[in-house]
Amino acid sequence: MGITRRVILQGLCAGIAGPCSGAGAQEISFKGKQIRLIVGAAIGGGYDGAARLVARHIGRYISGNPTIIVENMPGAGSVIMLNTLYNNVPKDGTVWGAPTGTAALEPRLKVMAREGANVRFDPNAMHWIGTPAQQPQVLFTWHERPFKTAMDLIRTRAVMGATAGAVDNAILPNLLNQMLGTKMDVVTGYAGTADILLAMERGEADGHVALLANLTVGKPDWYRDKKVRILVQFSAKRSPELPDVPTAVELVQKQEDKDLLTFYSLKYDMAYPIGLPPGVPTPVVEMLQAAFDQTMKDPQFLADAQRSGLEITPLGGEGIEALMRQIDQTPQPVVDRLIALTTPSK
Repeated sequence: MGITRRVILQGLCAGIAGPCSGAGAQEISFKGKQIRLIVGAAIGGGYDGAARLVARHIGRYISGNPTIIVENMPGAGSVIMLNTLYNNVPKDGTVWGAPTGTAALEPRLKVMAREGANVRFDPNAMHWIGTPAQQPQVLFTWHERPFKTAMDLIRTRAVMGATAGAVDNAILPNLLNQMLGTKMDVVTGYAGTADILLAMERGEADGHVALLANLTVGKPDWYRDKKVRILVQFSAKRSPELPDVPTAVELVQKQEDKDLLTFYSLKYDMAYPIGLPPGVPTPVVEMLQAAFDQTMKDPQFLADAQRSGLEITPLGGEGIEALMRQIDQTPQPVVDRLIALTTPSK
């Protein structure tokens, strides 16, 4: 064992597992510890449901079998949560974060920063545990509204509920307005998806854009009983769960539009990322990544996921890091055009 790795492990023994033996560090253990998993979205939505699903099972595969406590810290497209995770929590693996996928593109797009958010995190410097699913965002409308296909959004004006201008539930309808000529009025200010779904039911909004699990997990009866119509999915290719729903990439005609939407869709391959702040020692990161990988194969977890309506298509921490690199390597002209299209006109 090299000197650096031995020092790291000895530090872990002191901070997490206890004293080290003369022959080397004893096993890393979270026995008697409590892990906080902070969700950067409101209670009741897809991000919250996916995080709580993982939290119910992953503790069995972490040495010491710690309790996982889920907290919610919504606001500014997960910026508030990520700033906290990145700067103000212990760097020992006892605090995790589950941001919205928008955070992955922030270093290139700076959407949240342009909206005035105080961005004090770099997702490329974080450690990633994994995501339980790769899932598209979907645009859906209430079944009683006159929208049966995406083309109906061109012919008839629709009111789309959203949380803030710098997040996907506002960005994606606005992109379609510019690329496809749809007529969607985006109304921001809702606290979360649950509030928007209630507004749809009351007739205050026609539709919404959210991750598919907001329906399959958050409103399984709506999904089952076709209370909503899914008109568009935002991903590089059609999800196996939605083989008959066109992607936005298919709907647009210009190649530059297809390239832009393909780039923006990269984050949906890490739909529910769970990460750690920078500075967590490598052995702890590796142990937690291994625990996540084991959890994704666990029969109890898979049965729970099936009951909740979440299709499990996991991607581990290394896979998320590979997607981060792909985002970094996207040509600047594609990024610049997306910035231009998502910047409100003065």
